[in-house]
Amino acid sequence: MPALLKLLGNARAFLKALPAGPQRVHFALGNESCDLDSCIGALAMGVLISRRHPDRVVVPVMNVTRENFALRTENCFVLTQAEVPLDGLIFRDELDMDFILSKYPVSVSLVDHHILAKEDQKLAPYVEEIFDHRPVDTSYSWDARKVTICIESVGSCCTLIANCLLQARNCSDLGRPLAYLLYQVIVYDTIALKPQNHKATALDIEVAAKLETLYGFNEDHQELFDGLWRAHMDVSHLTPSQLLLKDLKLVEGVYIPGLPMLVEEFLGLEGSQEALADFAKLKQISALLLVGMSTSGGSVQRDLAVYSSPPKEPLAEALLKTLLSKQADFFLEEKPSKFGANIHLLHLHNVQVSRKQLVPLVKEAWNDYTKRQ
Repeated sequence: MPALLKLLGNARAFLKALPAGPQRVHFALGNESCDLDSCIGALAMGVLISRRHPDRVVVPVMNVTRENFALRTENCFVLTQAEVPLDGLIFRDELDMDFILSKYPVSVSLVDHHILAKEDQKLAPYVEEIFDHRPVDTSYSWDARKVTICIESVGSCCTLIANCLLQARNCSDLGRPLAYLLYQVIVYDTIALKPQNHKATALDIEVAAKLETLYGFNEDHQELFDGLWRAHMDVSHLTPSQLLLKDLKLVEGVYIPGLPMLVEEFLGLEGSQEALADFAKLKQISALLLVGMSTSGGSVQRDLAVYSSPPKEPLAEALLKTLLSKQADFFLEEKPSKFGANIHLLHLHNVQVSRKQLVPLVKEAWNDYTKRQ
């Protein structure tokens, strides 16, 4: 991992000193959930940019606070195993972005997202490159003449970045440790590359096979996935409030916590209702959408819940109405709620539907809600 460790060391030294001079600072910015794909993707993108532009100060950014990164148990697991010091990472809350923008020429690569958060809109003029694998947002309006755009529907964003690195003339310098990080993410995101899980595309399989051939990776895909999933599921030390923050996305004005268990199981935890109420109060919201997933017994299960405070709040009703409009496509089954009138629980029988596929529906519900206000 020499290239990555050197890159991180140089970036931290630069950010500490912020020396005078014309150095161009290039941010590889992952998404706000900082899931495994975004975390490793930002680091690998940093290596790719540093090879293309050795004159730039390249800063891979974990787009969460340092405190909340610890909730990403699978990230901590793979980085620790790869001997990448967690205290050497660079987090969004540690950057004085306004100062850097005022003092240095800046460029940005977006990893695993293509729409900037409200607080990062100031970075839009500096975006040079986008790697993403989620459905294209209808509000997306990048100028393809100025921004290199790679948005493809694949199982893992790391597939796109690994493919780009493998196509580079000096791909042999990628190094086994970084290659293995990318490989692990691809296997994890595609649920062991198994066709029956409907996550792996032809490109995911092709890139994983190239990495296996080049670097001698020969682990059983299911065993590798299971190990990573166990790390993801190692939440015994987390409270219900921390579980809500572990994999959190914000779409328009709707927070969507992704849970490492079924929502129904989460709601059965002691303190979960209080955690939801505290979260709603902290974020000053009246509704949120919870997304749960379990792979116990080797099979994937998914469920959803719309939380409303107070019950039948208009935004929650709009979310529920929009979700149920896709009842046939998603094989949604309404379940009687034993958790109170402010929780509407849905079983998601179409396990191919992940949070990415729910985003357009959340946007539709938000638009419908705001028009009525």
